[in-house]
Amino acid sequence: MTEDFLSDRPDSNSLPPSELQYSRGDRESVRLIVVSSRTGVITMIHTLHLKAVANADEWSDLQPEPMTGKWMSVVTKYIRLE
Repeated sequence: MTEDFLSDRPDSNSLPPSELQYSRGDRESVRLIVVSSRTGVITMIHTLHLKAVANADEWSDLQPEPMTGKWMSVVTKYIRLE
């Protein structure tokens, strides 16, 4: 499963990630959002890091989720389109 995720870091070109996703027709961006208590979000980020889904340093800073007041973090990954 983890091999289905592509690096979200630009290869040798200098396009920003927002433009990079449109420059390759063979991949699509997928946004992962974790909403929970502060401890729950941190634990899930570490779990996904250990499972090689997303490195812990790729996630956004923790922020309060607007509707519930719980904490949230977001990461964007890229998958290969087949």
